[in-house]
Formats: sequence, C-alpha cells, structure tokens
Amino acid sequence: MGSQAYAIEGSSYNSAFHDSNGAEESVSERVAALTREIEDMRRVQSREIEEMRKVQNEIQAELQSYRVENQRKKEQEEQPSPDSEDTAED
Repeated sequence: MGSQAYAIEGSSYNSAFHDSNGAEESVSERVAALTREIEDMRRVQSREIEEMRKVQNEIQAELQSYRVENQRKKEQEEQPSPDSEDTAED
C-alpha cells in the first residue's frame, strides 16, 4: 500500500501524506485533531440530550397538571353545585 492510499482529495493534509518523511507525524496529528473533534461533538451531543430531557420533563409536568385540572373540572361538573340545590328548593 503506497502513501497515496491515504491521500484525501481536497484536504490540506494531502501533501503531507505524499511526503514519506513527515507522513507518519501528519497522520497522527490528523488522528489527534479528529479525536478532539469527536470529543467536542460528544460533549455538545450530551448537552443537547440533557437539554432535551429537561424540556421533556417540563412538558410532562405541564401535561400532568393539565390532566389534573381537567379531572377536577370534570368532577365539579358532575357534582351538583350548592346554588342549584338552593334554587330547586325555592
């Protein structure tokens, strides 16, 4: 396998891969840079996932509150109000 197999078209690292003396160093520099990028992406992804969980929890809390309020209203509608009992007796 020749050094050209590592050439990345359009990359600034192209010439380094063709230089047999500096190719190994350039490959390890590129690997290190890509590793840092991956770590950065993972951190961003973790923050985004955490933010999504917070939003999901807030939505679930709002939904629960909505359900409780609807249940309360439904129960109030099913029970006769004190005013309607008074008017029925009059």
